[in-house]
Amino acid sequence: MRYFAVVMTLAVMLAGCATAAPPEPVSFDLTGNWSGSWEGYGVALIKRYDAASAQFTQQGDRGSGKFWLEGTLASESVPVSLRLAGLTGVPVFFYASGNSVVLFHELDERLFKAEFTVTGDRMVGRLVNTELPTRIVLERVRVQIAAPPPPAPVAVVVVPAPPAPAPPPTVAEAAPPTPPPAVVRPPAPQEFSATAALKSVYFDFDRSEIRPSETIVLDANAGWLQTNRDVLLIIEGHCDERGTDAYNLALGERRARAVRDYLVAHGVAADRITTVSHGEERLVCREHNEGCWSQNRRAAFVVKP
Repeated sequence: MRYFAVVMTLAVMLAGCATAAPPEPVSFDLTGNWSGSWEGYGVALIKRYDAASAQFTQQGDRGSGKFWLEGTLASESVPVSLRLAGLTGVPVFFYASGNSVVLFHELDERLFKAEFTVTGDRMVGRLVNTELPTRIVLERVRVQIAAPPPPAPVAVVVVPAPPAPAPPPTVAEAAPPTPPPAVVRPPAPQEFSATAALKSVYFDFDRSEIRPSETIVLDANAGWLQTNRDVLLIIEGHCDERGTDAYNLALGERRARAVRDYLVAHGVAADRITTVSHGEERLVCREHNEGCWSQNRRAAFVVKP
């Protein structure tokens, strides 16, 4: 009876070993730079959409790198560890299997964790263990390597014989010494400043959409910028004092970007435009009424040649 039990135990163990599935081989290498976007929710369940990027180094089925989500300061659907990372990014580890990746904070996966599915040069995923859903799409950044230029032709230089030395001039023929050239100093760099040619545009309470009444102002601003193509532009987003500092910074950012997108759609080159949010820091009116608040909900413009 004991012999029978031992035989049965060995049979069960061997059967388990025979049916265990081998680990699925990894079908990709994430090494390199990735860029894309994320979408989620911010304060008061406002939909958020901004840029995302990553840098990875992979060895076998695991790797490490850095991970960024921009514009997350007022997004409650993003873990705090990602919101506070700023432009430095979050250090991460990841494990790969088949066409799947599990990404997590290098200190502890409880700080943040994400799951992705990789298809070629595109990976789509989400943050896990968050109260609100967040979707992330990244694509591999391909580096274009330019071909080396052809070698320059070898020029044959004929050196003429040196001329015979001239006799030294007499005292009467000697020319006066040439004064040293004047030093030309470059002009001082100019700073960004406001111009009367660009008018501010104004927004409804807690909104970042362009009002129909403001399109006339923006069309005139776009025309001036197309005529003066040598200037750089900063669009400043502003809010009234109602709301938290973090929420107003995010709202001012959305207002500035809405104006930027309008100008780009009307022919202004995007590489001339920078956006910044001042939130409620730069009020033009400090009374506590709608007439004053409406003056502070604005996007202003400063330029520099």
